[in-house]
Amino acid sequence: MTRREAIKKRDKLAAALLRCSDVLRGSLLERTTFHGSGCLKCARGQGHPQWVLNVNYPGAKNRQLALHPDQVPPVREALQRYRQAKVTLEAISELNQYLLRLDRDESKEDKE
Repeated sequence: MTRREAIKKRDKLAAALLRCSDVLRGSLLERTTFHGSGCLKCARGQGHPQWVLNVNYPGAKNRQLALHPDQVPPVREALQRYRQAKVTLEAISELNQYLLRLDRDESKEDKE
């Protein structure tokens, strides 16, 4: 791959990141919650199904956010956009490393 091709590819990937305003980091979990007392459904052991966005923070506790069922599809999409953005950032990083190697090798050739 030439320098020009690498820069063009990197810039195209970076342009895709500009659309990252609607991303979420975390995991989507389906949980069942139970009331302490007074609920017939819970007393039968059925509980209440609930969707939760779970986010881990380094050195801190998990944060869980209960979701309304109609929030689940857009949350799923935002989680996918986050994962795709991470993949794109990794690809940009690899291209930048490639360009650094080219710079290093070119400056080495200039000194010789």
